[in-house]
Amino acid sequence: MTRGRCLPWVLTATILAALAASGDARAQGAADKAAAETLFEEGRKLMAAGNAAAACPKFASSQKLDPGLGTLLNLGDCYEKVGKIASAWAQFKEAASIAESSGDSRRADVAHKRASALEPRLSRLSILAPAPAPPGLKVWRDGTPIDAALLGMALPVDAGQHVIEAMAPGKKSWRTELKVEGDKASVSAQIPQLEDEPAPAPPVRGTTPSATPIRPDSGAEPGPGGGWSTQRKIAIVSGGVGVVSLAVSGVLGLSARSKWQDAQDRCPGGHCTTQADVDLGSDARSSANLSTVFFGVGLAGLAAGAVLWLTSPDGKEQARATSLSLTPHTGPGLTGLSLRGGF
Repeated sequence: MTRGRCLPWVLTATILAALAASGDARAQGAADKAAAETLFEEGRKLMAAGNAAAACPKFASSQKLDPGLGTLLNLGDCYEKVGKIASAWAQFKEAASIAESSGDSRRADVAHKRASALEPRLSRLSILAPAPAPPGLKVWRDGTPIDAALLGMALPVDAGQHVIEAMAPGKKSWRTELKVEGDKASVSAQIPQLEDEPAPAPPVRGTTPSATPIRPDSGAEPGPGGGWSTQRKIAIVSGGVGVVSLAVSGVLGLSARSKWQDAQDRCPGGHCTTQADVDLGSDARSSANLSTVFFGVGLAGLAAGAVLWLTSPDGKEQARATSLSLTPHTGPGLTGLSLRGGF
């Protein structure tokens, strides 16, 4: 099968994937909430059994899947029990901020008191940059990037082992490990001047450096004869379909919302007195479904266009006849879209 004949399958597969993703989004959200609730309950049981070390990962995973104020407070309590004072303090501070924003004064007060009680126990770590710091210096603590503005500041950390890494363009990377002992510790790590990377070896006399070949299909240059290759023309068409589909999706979405509001006004409590009112609600649902379809096709069209453009051939193959058509189908209880192409 030639490259050209494979292209319709690429477009079809991309569009189907986008439509499936849009249809599964709500189901995935519900699944995440259910999983988060299960993890939270397991964490509570482990805490009640005195196994805080096993409970903390459960609370953390639950919070990641479905953030909640109650989970955050339980996670802070768990971290405090296993001696992660800085982590516990951070959870309580965040919980206090969220509770205040939502008007939950009771839990905001609880979180503030817990954070204040932990603050005197915090251990702090300062990471000091070399002076002058090399351009483009990047620093990590335990694999987490540290913003340049935080260098030199005493930041709260949990007790235990920590790894500091630093690197900069043209310099050798640097790494050190240090241990923070217990509560109230104050530790600093000085990054030294980074050593220069060794200079590249000069070329052997009598030879010239070989130029890096440039792929003929890597740029946006026209193919032979001054025209775009067939695949790049298809990429432009696909991208255009994507843009138009997103615009149509927006129009249909607004129309569906308007029709649905009218149907709700005419059918209080879901009881319609005329067939016209029933049809209005059906039209609103059809418009909403078609809006979702066009939205998925729009995203797929843009994605397919980008893939086809970036993977286009060098134009040496002769252009083949190209056609692409997009046809929506609507009717009572039926909403759909077909895309056909031949290359």
